[in-house]
Amino acid sequence: LVERFHRQLKAAIKCHNDERWTDALPIVLLGIRTAHRIDLAASAAELVYGENPRLPAEFLVTSSENNMGPSVFVNQLCEHFRNVRPTEARRHGKKKIFVFKDLPTATHVFLRTDSAKSSLQLPYEGPFPVISRSDKTYTISVKGKEMTVSVDRLKPAYIFEENVTPEKVEEETSPHKTRETAKNTTAIHEQRQVQTRAGRHVRFPDRLQLGRG
Repeated sequence: LVERFHRQLKAAIKCHNDERWTDALPIVLLGIRTAHRIDLAASAAELVYGENPRLPAEFLVTSSENNMGPSVFVNQLCEHFRNVRPTEARRHGKKKIFVFKDLPTATHVFLRTDSAKSSLQLPYEGPFPVISRSDKTYTISVKGKEMTVSVDRLKPAYIFEENVTPEKVEEETSPHKTRETAKNTTAIHEQRQVQTRAGRHVRFPDRLQLGRG
């Protein structure tokens, strides 16, 4: 394949009378790319680009439709520029801000620390309760003070409700149960008293009684 193309290229360069073959090389390569091949029913340029490149001779073809007067040309030119509209600009460098989907319903949030951090410092602080919220900013309570921060610095905090209610705590610490606990402790203490053969009661120090128990 390479030898066949070399023969074709060498024969095409010889058709030019230039002593410097490098001057004729661009036009020769352009002709090879635009040459129509019968077996492919297309040229090499059509297979790559979908159409043939414009040949130099096509730039010099005179137009037969040059019957337009100067006034008509000026009117069409003005109409053309009147319809010209600028293309809407695109900001390719604009980055989308990631927002957690549970953030709009979160009651508490973590606040990201944007200042200089030490190597072992936590990246977030909190959780802090949410006071109010908008599309781009949240107002949170930080150490008793209201603070307005952007949503890109927040992360929802998932807090579990405590299983023990205040009513159960009051029941467990009621005076009635406290008395019962004291009576049971006294009964256990009386059962643990040791009596000798002579009928004397032996009382051990508290630390020894705990050890015996």
